[in-house]
Amino acid sequence: MKKTLITLLLTVMAVLAASDAMALVAVEGRYWFTSFDSKIRISNGSSDGTNLDPVGDLGFEKKKKFWEVRASLGDASNKIRYSFVPLKWNAAATISRSVVFNGKTYSASTPVTSELKVNYHRLGWEYDAVDKLNNKAGYIFDIKYFDISAGINAPSAGLNESKSMKVAVPTMGFLFQVGLPYLINISAEATGAKVASDKYLYDAEAAVTMKLAAFLSVSGGYRVLKFHFEKDNNLGAFTLKGPYAALKAEF
Repeated sequence: MKKTLITLLLTVMAVLAASDAMALVAVEGRYWFTSFDSKIRISNGSSDGTNLDPVGDLGFEKKKKFWEVRASLGDASNKIRYSFVPLKWNAAATISRSVVFNGKTYSASTPVTSELKVNYHRLGWEYDAVDKLNNKAGYIFDIKYFDISAGINAPSAGLNESKSMKVAVPTMGFLFQVGLPYLINISAEATGAKVASDKYLYDAEAAVTMKLAAFLSVSGGYRVLKFHFEKDNNLGAFTLKGPYAALKAEF
């Protein structure tokens, strides 16, 4: 799926670049200061898994920083957008209760090392229905792709279990921007989808941006990402929220 997203992105970018319309390329780097809340449950065909709190049960960091890269290509009204943020937590701890993970029982007082990785890709289209005097309003349609893996290793007990899950979610949402004096603007966007009570996703942010030069701007904002997916008695649910700083170049 990841290769399909990248291939589609490159194809669309090539078509836009070859068209007669003037294309604007934007590249943005971000640093996100997150607070993490999560629940995971890893089952197999023979037994149910234990609901785990990675922070409370496994010792994951609740506060952690992550980088993100974003890119877009398009004209004033239509843009193809791509973003990628690699999320990773790991810890060493002695578990205080017995837990079942992927069909194996890890007894209380067992030393374990654990890891959770979430590679988050977004590929989409932005349509700005209004774009005038630094004021914007429009729509976003995209595909969000999560490549998730989790594992717990307990060498003293001879246990080393892991499981992966890949989820692609089509979403839609909106954006707006209000221009202010001194080359400052306030913007917000939100996208999401709810398939059922056990399958939903929301990603929303708001920011203040200042232009430093004709092609360079700096932003500060706040973002909330909420993901919940259950299938075959497996659960992947997390909420990431916190402020971010960004630097964006346009060509």
